Amino acid sequence: MNKKICLNALLISALFFSEISFAQNNDNITHPYTINKCLLRAEELFRRNDYREALVFYYEGLGMTTSSEIVAKLHFRIGECLEGIRRFEFATYHYKLALKTGSLPDLLQSRAFMKLEHLPELAQTEEATRLFNSAMEYYKKRNIRAAIDDYLASLRLMPTLMEKDEHGLIEDAVKYLTYLSETKDKEPDRLLKLATMLELRGDIEKSIETLQQIVIIYPDSNEASQAELKLDNFSSKKVSYLETVKPHDAVSEVTTAENVVIFQDTFEFSNTGSIARDVEAGGFSLRAFNERDGIPANRFEWFSIVLGKGSEKHDYLFSASDGMEESSITFDTARLKYYLTFSDVSITKGFIQDLYSGGKQAVPLFSSIRVLVKIEHKYE
Repeated sequence: MNKKICLNALLISALFFSEISFAQNNDNITHPYTINKCLLRAEELFRRNDYREALVFYYEGLGMTTSSEIVAKLHFRIGECLEGIRRFEFATYHYKLALKTGSLPDLLQSRAFMKLEHLPELAQTEEATRLFNSAMEYYKKRNIRAAIDDYLASLRLMPTLMEKDEHGLIEDAVKYLTYLSETKDKEPDRLLKLATMLELRGDIEKSIETLQQIVIIYPDSNEASQAELKLDNFSSKKVSYLETVKPHDAVSEVTTAENVVIFQDTFEFSNTGSIARDVEAGGFSLRAFNERDGIPANRFEWFSIVLGKGSEKHDYLFSASDGMEESSITFDTARLKYYLTFSDVSITKGFIQDLYSGGKQAVPLFSSIRVLVKIEHKYE
């Protein structure tokens, strides 16, 4: 029975570590076991969810092989163990190391990238929760100053914590900061914290007054620029208790930032008509049209382009009489980048009825326009 269990363990481990090097150092000091036994023990502990013990053997394995493929898989397993014990930042580090080796199999690569997309947010949530709980512990001990610092820090990382019951901390923080005496260099920080706590309490008018004091009395301080930003938010009817911190982009450290093409096509106009397309977070429309009557068939006076939607929209209008000097157009929004390239623009003359002279007048007209439209999603 014991032989069967050992055989099964060996087979399961071999699926993950497909190549195991038995090479030992040529010095007199040897390891107490070979790398295959080390990794078998690590895998056994990993399958039992005993991540802390498994880490000991995985780390040991790193010093027992020079195979880049095994090293990559070891870093991946270490990342999984650290993730299992909720050490997300350290797990992120080892997933990045696994990818940096360039020897991780495709399946594990995709899993590592997926984890790198989400772990920084989990790490930030974990830290925010820790700070919030720390603030509540300080508050229970009536250490209001420390409670304020940790509470505001937790909100920067995770604004949704404002929905949790802070057990009266905000009210007591307002009183504490109102009557606190500080030195001149620390006074702007006290006022900024007071303004934030007043806003959290819902006392917007007093918060604005406090922010104005910072700007007037301490115009050269770092807090003054923050106060001005908050005042701008108030004037535009936006609520912004604190400048929130975005999770770290771990993927960018192991990839090259490249925009992703989400639309590309070529359109040709040899007559009046319009074309419109909607894409993710944007869109465009192209239109060839006439304003005067009597324009010959297959000719048009105007060509209009609309890129983007809503507030992120830009219009372009070209007339045959003015010609089209641009060979390309680029336009950026917060998330998209538009490229338009005119591969062919043909202008000819057409004759239309002149209402005043009664004769025909020669006017420039478009006969054809070919344009390539490409839209990229910006890498963030």
